[in-house]
Amino acid sequence: MTAGDEVRAPGELPAVGYAPSVPRPPIGFAIDVPDHWTVLDLDPATSEAWLAAFLSGRLSDRPHTQRQRALARRALRSLLDQLREQQVFLAAILAADVGGEPVSASATLAWRRLRPAGSTLPIDGLVRVATEAPAEAGEDRSERLVEVVTLPAGPAVRVTSARAVAVPGTDAVPTMAQTQHLVPVLDTGWLALLTTSTANPSLVAGVDEVADQMAESLAFTPIPAGRG
Repeated sequence: MTAGDEVRAPGELPAVGYAPSVPRPPIGFAIDVPDHWTVLDLDPATSEAWLAAFLSGRLSDRPHTQRQRALARRALRSLLDQLREQQVFLAAILAADVGGEPVSASATLAWRRLRPAGSTLPIDGLVRVATEAPAEAGEDRSERLVEVVTLPAGPAVRVTSARAVAVPGTDAVPTMAQTQHLVPVLDTGWLALLTTSTANPSLVAGVDEVADQMAESLAFTPIPAGRG
């Protein structure tokens, strides 16, 4: 999937957009998202129509009540709002049933400006930041793994971690497995933060593989002066 003004989500969903308020570096980029994952519409101007189409396609052949549909819509709308607040540029989810049990995973791409234009982010500095960052709620920092990897886009830092996450309204406290790639964006002073996560133990290995595949597919293209 090549990023531009719009991307085509899998299936018959409308083309999705990006939240215009979310910052991004002045470069072109491309990234591949697995075909069986659904790219979310984060543009407030179009997300409601996209959400209606998504729910219609997912629930059309199931005996859900209007109340259940409303709850699903509310939950997804809340997720979209949360992603915008976190200034996520691109998000995709995997939502399916395996053996009658629901499974899910997510992938997000966010941009963070750390230095002025013309700066190259030092890998050793990113390693230090990732290693020394305080533990998140429910995380055992001693289990965090930080390593340097070489991607087509250049050297990057790969971080794997896990943390216990309470599920609101239940007594469940599943373990959320997370993989992050911190990828310097050429010499722009920007960082690409690619994150995948899942709380389903049966999906951890597969989602970890997806994380690496997406990171390998990430490519940056400088925009010629005057092109905007």
